[in-house]
Amino acid sequence: MITDRDTQTRIDEIAAGIYRICVPVTSIPGGFTFNHYLIVDDQPLLFHAGKRSMFPLVRRAIAAVMPVGRLMHIAFSHYEADECGALNEFLAAAPLSTPLCGTLAARV
Repeated sequence: MITDRDTQTRIDEIAAGIYRICVPVTSIPGGFTFNHYLIVDDQPLLFHAGKRSMFPLVRRAIAAVMPVGRLMHIAFSHYEADECGALNEFLAAAPLSTPLCGTLAARV
């Protein structure tokens, strides 16, 4: 389902309770897509907080499926702006959530 017509950001259920959020970027020659994953269960998890500038788009996509404040975990695989740039924004939007990452990323 498209959640932002201007950017064509979308969220699609790819398995039961697992959603892929696609944020296309047309400023890169040939185009590019940033993907985030949402697991909706008793303790919902967002994998890849994404870039800070994309926070409104990803938040809107999540809100199409569940209240953002229900997020319990925000995970990322490594410390880079495209993985965790919006981490603080998501922690503010979902104050009961906790970040899940490796030791080095947590220290940074």
